[in-house]
Amino acid sequence: MRPTTRLHKVLRTALGVAVLGGAVLPAFAALGGDATSVANDVAKMKGQARATAAAGYTVSEITLPSGTVVREYISPGAKVFAVTWKGMMPPDLQQTLGTYFEQWKAAAATAPREGHHHLTVRQPDLVVSTGGHMRAWKGVAYVPSLLPPNFPLDEIK
Repeated sequence: MRPTTRLHKVLRTALGVAVLGGAVLPAFAALGGDATSVANDVAKMKGQARATAAAGYTVSEITLPSGTVVREYISPGAKVFAVTWKGMMPPDLQQTLGTYFEQWKAAAATAPREGHHHLTVRQPDLVVSTGGHMRAWKGVAYVPSLLPPNFPLDEIK
């Protein structure tokens, strides 16, 4: 299969899952969005939530009934600076990435492939890495300019 064909297949699959996920799953707080929406996300997703304070940020972890875990990293300025997911299906990426979705989509269309079902986009103000296979998806998205001062990237898990 040609590399561009595989890339388009992965994008179609990811976008298809995101659209399908949007039809059956509630919305998540958007990357770069305000932290006040996190409480609404928990109620809409019918998930179990817990927040953990760390040095200079808070992690809101939401476990969905399906077992998928979404972590929203919130800065002291109450902005979602990173989002991770791991579980049976990825979240609705358009909702999760918010205003960054179109930027990700355009970059993803031209990004080089890193593996069978793995896609990474690295831009000055957006980093998204997603991959997996049926029933085992994971990903991370963050906005470098929104990271708290001296934030170590290995803290995003």
